Parts: sequence; C-alpha cells; structure tokens
Amino acid sequence: MLKLQGATKFEGTDLESVLEIAKTNFNASCIDEISYKIIQEPSKGFLGIGKKPLIIEAYPNEKYLINRVKNFLKNILSYFEEDVDININYHNKNLKVFLEGENLGKVIGKQGRNLGALQHLTMIYVNRMTDTKCDVKLDVGDYRKNRKKNLELIADNAAKKAIMTNDKVELAPMFSFERKIIHKYINYNYPRLRTVSMGLEPYRKVVIYPSKNGHN
Repeated sequence: MLKLQGATKFEGTDLESVLEIAKTNFNASCIDEISYKIIQEPSKGFLGIGKKPLIIEAYPNEKYLINRVKNFLKNILSYFEEDVDININYHNKNLKVFLEGENLGKVIGKQGRNLGALQHLTMIYVNRMTDTKCDVKLDVGDYRKNRKKNLELIADNAAKKAIMTNDKVELAPMFSFERKIIHKYINYNYPRLRTVSMGLEPYRKVVIYPSKNGHN
C-alpha cells in the first residue's frame, strides 16, 4: 500500500466522524482516498470511568494520488485548449498516465519535447507527495511505441558510424527515458561499444564510444 504521507492518528466517538476529520485534515475529496487502521476501539467505561475514544491511524492512499495527479494534469492541459481524456494506473510504485484525444500534436510537441517536459513535471509533483520514489510515465496514443522504434533506429545508425569511424558519436540531447532506450539498445545489440550520458539536464546526451576508447 502506497503511503503518501506519514500516518497520522485521529480520535473521536465513532468511525464515521473520525474519518471525516481525517478527510478534512488531508484535504481529500472523499473517504475512499483515505486508508486507515483502528488503533483503539471505543469504550464507554463504567459510569463514565475508563471511557476511551476510538483512535485510528490514517493516511492518503493511491486513489488520493491518482485524483491529485489527474487534477494537476487537467490544469496544465487546459492551456492547450484541447479535449483530453486522462486515464491513470498505479501499480508497484509505477504511475502510468494515458492521454487520449484528437489533435494532441501540441501536447506531444516537436520530438516529444512537450510530452517529456510534462512527464518530468508530473514526476516532481508525484514524488513530493510520496514517501518512496515513484516512476512516472506519460503516453499519448501510441507515441511512446513509435518513438521507441525511431530512437532504436537512431541508436543503430550511430553505432554503425562509431564502428566505421572508430571514433565517438554524440547524439542530440534527450530526456532520461529516451537515453535509457539508447543505452539498452546499444548494450544489447553492440556489446563491444560503450555508452555514457554526459552533460546537465536538459542538455544531457548519450555518447557512444568504440571499444578501444570505452568509457564506463
């Protein structure tokens, strides 16, 4: 179970009222966004002596995260003036966002720059809410699938050039997820070559070295 914040204790006379207190405290939109466990059952005591309140330990859950991310993206995407359907899945510290709609070229941007920037912003937003790091991926239709094929073609051509010239080949700056595709493709298909990421974001790029100049 994902914990967005450290668990907080709440107490009251009954579960319904205590959950309402927790909901207000976390600014949740509904009770379903709160997970909890009962720490202490209420007790009326005897003649008022030994009376105990109900105590729970509660925290925002995955539904809270998904709804917050959806609202975050809706606010940003409203500037593109396009109708966008947002579907979000969360599993095992992986948040996958699928954007669907017509004419979403502006959302993707040239060579996926807008989509990559949007993914980066979403990752920062998500990881500010969580106790553990989450991986965030955004996709528009089949863009990621098609982009992966294009990046593998770029990697293949660059690898062949490094072998032919026996010299390093520098690729254009890319987002982290794009560089990972390049590294994986080269390491699997050209094990004699070496790849390294160089530079600072957002200008970080992959450099491919022939084996005799291999860098780690």
